[in-house]
Amino acid sequence: MEVVVARSWRRAGIVALPFVLAWAAVLAVFTALRDRLPDPVATHMGPGGQADGFTGLGAFLPVATTLLLLPGLIASVVAYCSRMALGGQRMLVATGYGTAAMLGYDLVALLEANAGAGRAAQVAFPLWHLAVSFAVAGAVGGAGWLLAGRDAAPADEADEAAEAAGPRLPLGKGETAVWTRSVGSPVLVVVGAGITLLGVVLTVVMDVTAESALIAVGLISLALSRCRVTVDRRGLSVAPWFAPRPRMRIPLERITKATSREARALGLGGWGYRIQPGRSALVLRSGDALFLRLATGKEFVVTVDDAATAAALLNTLVERDRTATGT
Repeated sequence: MEVVVARSWRRAGIVALPFVLAWAAVLAVFTALRDRLPDPVATHMGPGGQADGFTGLGAFLPVATTLLLLPGLIASVVAYCSRMALGGQRMLVATGYGTAAMLGYDLVALLEANAGAGRAAQVAFPLWHLAVSFAVAGAVGGAGWLLAGRDAAPADEADEAAEAAGPRLPLGKGETAVWTRSVGSPVLVVVGAGITLLGVVLTVVMDVTAESALIAVGLISLALSRCRVTVDRRGLSVAPWFAPRPRMRIPLERITKATSREARALGLGGWGYRIQPGRSALVLRSGDALFLRLATGKEFVVTVDDAATAAALLNTLVERDRTATGT
């Protein structure tokens, strides 16, 4: 059951907070060290910690601002519009906090490493900074996880009528059936293309540490922007549009019941693969969605057209499988 709460600037502020604080720290350090920084500054380090990429001093702060405040703005808008308590979006909040902390630490450490250097090529960046960066990200991400838990979603009240029985698709003895649909996400296409483009631009303009990660995230978003959902005698499977594998499969024996209903993407936590307490979801758009109640008591959701037919076929196949196995 989707739990809807009122829109809240407080939730948006909590999500944006680490990005703003990280940007403020970078701004403060940059202002304090500006007269001691070379022009250009070293912004990318090779495997040995020696500078091999540089950015003009005047471009450093605008690029750092974009890296920190743009994702913070996007995350806060999603949190505001989602109408879901942060307790249902803990993974998203923790990831945002950890990412902001890692970027903020790396940028501040780069500025400190550049301070006092006669030329950017002389700058060295000890590799232990990477270990500290990951540790900081983990600690701050954990704090975000705990903070989100204080804004927990109200407990779900199960719809007894819907839980009593799911729809069925009549199949004669010995008959079999396969249901399959493709579903795409314009949002993931736009986001994936934008992140990939940002990573490419940063690679050309400013060799920052995060450009490879941005390109990877963008390409993954594009790869997952369209999927094929299939229901057959083996259960439910979801595969990307370009290949039959990698594939997510939920066998019949793990499914207790299937239903369908309308769902909002933001109500499920946003677009992409979402993990929430008691539920995981593959969200490509708002609209018709297939809800599976699993044997573990958890729920899996995938947004797809004609979900009612998929649910009816799954319930029939699950019932047949139980009859055949005597469970």
